[in-house]
Amino acid sequence: MIHRIMKKVRWYDELCQFMVRKSILMEQKLASLKKKYAILEEDMNMMTYWCNETSMSAIIEDALTPPFLTEYKMIVLKNPTFLTTQKQKDMSDEDIKMFLDYLAQDNPTTVFVIYHDQKNFDERKKVVKQLRKHTQFIDVEKMDYHQLYKATHKAIKSRGCEIDEDALELFLSRMPNDLLEISQEVNKICLYSHHIDKKTVDLMVVKQVEENVFELTKAILNKETAKSIQIYKDLIMNNEEPIKLIVLIASSMRLLYQVKLLDRKGYNDREIGSILSLNPYRLKYIRQDGKDFDIGELLKKLDELSELDVAIKTGKIDRFRGLELFLMRMGGNY
Repeated sequence: MIHRIMKKVRWYDELCQFMVRKSILMEQKLASLKKKYAILEEDMNMMTYWCNETSMSAIIEDALTPPFLTEYKMIVLKNPTFLTTQKQKDMSDEDIKMFLDYLAQDNPTTVFVIYHDQKNFDERKKVVKQLRKHTQFIDVEKMDYHQLYKATHKAIKSRGCEIDEDALELFLSRMPNDLLEISQEVNKICLYSHHIDKKTVDLMVVKQVEENVFELTKAILNKETAKSIQIYKDLIMNNEEPIKLIVLIASSMRLLYQVKLLDRKGYNDREIGSILSLNPYRLKYIRQDGKDFDIGELLKKLDELSELDVAIKTGKIDRFRGLELFLMRMGGNY
């Protein structure tokens, strides 16, 4: 009798794709697993199933069948809605029990991959809890800045568009490390213009709250009271909470302080970017915008923000009024 251990692998990534239908990163990971276990599709030892197209009994039967003239076989299961928060009608309780029974078995010859590209696993379900208990989870890593830059530039060119270097840097500075969201924004901006410059990006791509807060921080440090009050009011109109803004302002000041401190110690841009997890575009502008700010002044402002945070949380002052008075005081108007 052959003892079997199932190599159960599930990974997900928020990447959908720029120009291809399959997730590039996930396909690369799948390819590495094929190489590791010497899986060749032409050997008839790899099968891909979709949950909504094939019965669970047929999938499990195949998984339990020994490989043909090779050491391993691979089963790839896609669209596993029975594991997610998504409503599904294709999987019965009996099917799920069959899957659970299979999880508990040992099968040294079957590499079973659950291929899922979303973060919607339902952690409340027994089947998901058992999956976590018995399987190895592999999360596809996010791209670093240079990979994002290259992939985004390629996606824009493939749509017959061009983008200026500084425009692409600004575009990525306003995007999370989420290729699905980047892909959607690329589609939108390419429909608007075939030649994308900074003005196009500024018009079409919404600023992240952190970017607005950094502008607010600069206004505070430059004692530009009217500008800081206006940015603050715009943020409040967008339903940003004063406590959150205090934290973000402090974070921006701390970042300016850290960059200046590391620069004084002789670190280069690449080293600073790596230590502080900053992309080159953001680091360039932090350097540029923060060059005239004094380290001692930054520390003093951080202390005052800390005192304001305590005053608000202990009920000594209203959070909206407290932050507004802080901005006025920083500009010498109170």
